Amino acid sequence: MLLIATSLSFLILLLSFLGYIMLVRQTLWIQSKFSWIFTFSTLSCILYFAGLIGILSYVAYGIFFCGLGFFIYFYIIREKSVFGLKAFNLLNFLYGLGFGIIFISLISTQYIHYDNFSHWGLVVKYMLIHDAFPNAASALIDFKTYPLGSSVFLYYVCRIVGNTQGVMLVGQSMLIFSCFYAMFGIIRDTKRFLLCSGLALCCAAMTFFNISIRINNLLVDFLLPLLALSVITVLFVYRNDWKRACIVSAPILALLVIVKNSGLFFAVICYVYLLYLALSNKKYKGKKAKALLLAVLTIAVSLTTFAAWNLHTSIAFKGETTKHTMSVENFNEISSEKTPEIKAAIVQRFSQAVFSPGSLSTRGIVLFQLLALAACLTARLLFKQRWGLIKVLFWVDIAVVLYYAGILSMFIYTMPTEEALILAGFERYASSIVVFMIGILALFGVHDTENSFYIQQGEKRNVMAFKSLLTKNAYEVATVILVSAAVIILLSEVNGMTSMKFSYPYSLPGKIEHLVGDNWSGEDQQSYLFYASDTDSQISNYYLQYSARYFLFAPKVDAIYELDKSAFLDQLKGYDYLVVLESDSNIAAFLRDYGKTGDITGIYPIKETFF
Repeated sequence: MLLIATSLSFLILLLSFLGYIMLVRQTLWIQSKFSWIFTFSTLSCILYFAGLIGILSYVAYGIFFCGLGFFIYFYIIREKSVFGLKAFNLLNFLYGLGFGIIFISLISTQYIHYDNFSHWGLVVKYMLIHDAFPNAASALIDFKTYPLGSSVFLYYVCRIVGNTQGVMLVGQSMLIFSCFYAMFGIIRDTKRFLLCSGLALCCAAMTFFNISIRINNLLVDFLLPLLALSVITVLFVYRNDWKRACIVSAPILALLVIVKNSGLFFAVICYVYLLYLALSNKKYKGKKAKALLLAVLTIAVSLTTFAAWNLHTSIAFKGETTKHTMSVENFNEISSEKTPEIKAAIVQRFSQAVFSPGSLSTRGIVLFQLLALAACLTARLLFKQRWGLIKVLFWVDIAVVLYYAGILSMFIYTMPTEEALILAGFERYASSIVVFMIGILALFGVHDTENSFYIQQGEKRNVMAFKSLLTKNAYEVATVILVSAAVIILLSEVNGMTSMKFSYPYSLPGKIEHLVGDNWSGEDQQSYLFYASDTDSQISNYYLQYSARYFLFAPKVDAIYELDKSAFLDQLKGYDYLVVLESDSNIAAFLRDYGKTGDITGIYPIKETFF
């Protein structure tokens, strides 16, 4: 019943979004494939500024009802139809089907990944309970200076649909799928389904090489390159319509720079491409100054969100520093604690990780380098075509090298020594640039392929679509193979998430939620001491503590895995509750003295139980 109610709420939210989609198309004449990410980005930026000035919930409801108003006006009053026939084509049908499969999988999914509890899920939960951004007094939020670009969109989706982990995950997938959809805008003739299936396979490959992040959590390392790919697609498609290119790309860039600090790297790539097009486009040969001015204004507008966040943090969190905080003080403090020997050890381990054949990111880079080279060579030798993909490969290789250099600098200069020595999160960080590289090569590879067809077709279809019957058969077989491969990878991703979902009750977060529930009523000021084993370092690395803080929504949570029976009673005096998550002989012997036998896992009020 809850699933049906949630699905209906999502349908109403979709109608509100469709109102804005039609508004965007009618006023700016934006291609349909770009309208979704443009709308999501624009609304996110509006909500973001609303959060900064303290009117988040009012603006959220205002946006929702205005969207419904636009939907009623455009679709019911003007069009006399909810959906136009143009929206129904094979690409949209299969795309909607794919999203539907992901929706069904995610809507009942719970978090497992560590970082959902340490920040990404916790900050959304905080915003939903308080209808405000975290402030200096928010003891629950450790990483207060992390920007809230994608989190504010998830807040909006949950505020309308409902406060569950599954709704948050679907909200994140809406951003991800809108970016994928925008990438299909590079195809001029989507009836050439070979192109769509090839790009779909590359998108599926991105999810495969994104296995360390996956879409069943709220980590944003997958979203960053996808937003950048959306911008590059927009700029390329509208390169001869410069004003529209700048208008559409500006809000997406504005969202990109506030999703995470590392989003600036991908934004800079987009900025460089934006300036390159402004200076090199032959259409603006006599108007380069105007094109360049529009490009600079686009960059300036997109950076207003980043500047506003920095201003907000400098005032609201003055003196606060967290991991990866970009400040001179944080840089000096963390880099000074690393001796030359430690830095050398970090560089050595980083080099081993980068050049290890067992690294998924390394294999992804090598594989798609070879595929791109093979495609260019085949086009040159067999079809006598010079593909621009080879130039794209050169520039994307430079971006990969710079990105890896940036990761190494982060480990050395801004990450705590203990985490830097084990290269904490390396695969996750590296997967972002692999996803970006796959996307760039896919975009321009598909574009080159479309230009290489023997018969070029636009809006009007010709009777003869192929050079010969042989090429027609080859086209059809290749399309079936590519579609099948994309479907297999998609189903593999869904099966992986389903397997994790079934194992959730036996996971650490599942055990904690089963014991303490999921508090949405407000911040719990009681203090809790958890007792459990330190299996997989779940206490040493604070996985248990962060998970418990999320579910209890309580800042005062500690955990132990050993006890000194003589001193344990004094230790308990500093807490309100003892939570026995996992029992052993030590805690069982202690509780036996207070009449607790049998299954001793549970929550014990300390004053009533022990004093």
